[in-house]
Amino acid sequence: MTPLRLDAPAKLNLSLRVVGRRPDGFHELESVMVLLELADQLLLMPGASGLRVEAPPGEPVPTGDANLAWRGLLAGLGAAPDLACLALRKQIPPAAGLGGGSSDAAAAWRLGRRWRGADEQATDADLAALATIGADVPFFAARVAAARVSGIGERVVPIAPPVAGLLAVLVHPPFRLRTADVFRELRASEWSPDGGPADPLEPGANDLLGPARRLRPEIDDLFRLVLAAGGVPHLTGSGPTVYALLDDAERAAAVARRLRRAGLRASETRLRREPASIEALTDNEEGA
Repeated sequence: MTPLRLDAPAKLNLSLRVVGRRPDGFHELESVMVLLELADQLLLMPGASGLRVEAPPGEPVPTGDANLAWRGLLAGLGAAPDLACLALRKQIPPAAGLGGGSSDAAAAWRLGRRWRGADEQATDADLAALATIGADVPFFAARVAAARVSGIGERVVPIAPPVAGLLAVLVHPPFRLRTADVFRELRASEWSPDGGPADPLEPGANDLLGPARRLRPEIDDLFRLVLAAGGVPHLTGSGPTVYALLDDAERAAAVARRLRRAGLRASETRLRREPASIEALTDNEEGA
């Protein structure tokens, strides 16, 4: 079989509203999500079956069945792999609200489907099944750059992609927030009735900001520092990553520099206008 490579992009929640709760305990959400150029990389290749993970120092990544990429691959193949090795190179910080694990799962699902010759275009039934792996997985599996996402993540409606050149400055705190903890802290009084911003690509409310701030009051400091650096701060997902959108590369670089001078870890990335595509590799490209 030919080795297959696929980027697994991070995402931003431009808005996130909690609009209800199902009898099974899952919250009903309405969110606008967009892809970023910041991405993990996955490679599916012939070899001893298993998962190989490369991650930055100090960022442990689950292995085996606890790894979402592995679970996505099993779902895409429909069975345990037969002489297929999945290599995962992590670039997206974990537990950061950027959807790294979910994106890995969706990318591995697509690779598994291609590996066995199945259509990688997800059906509504596929999206519903993938939502059981993680609420963000259907968005990544839908192969769109921007979408309105609702339900528990299984309903994905594509929208026009962001304008070309739109950049995000990301502030990466030295702590993590587990999504489950943030939802446990969420109060019913913080839910939104329904509806989204007039411009879906204009950053709006995030109903998880309040509980995230209570769990990590340091987020308030991050917001103040982003404002002082010249950006408008927003929280993505359940956090703790804070971001600012800018349409000028020089201004984005200046904001990131000021944040780094303030002692923060900050990075710059662009919003994607199209999803990633699977690449079939030659022997020379496999190790690249």
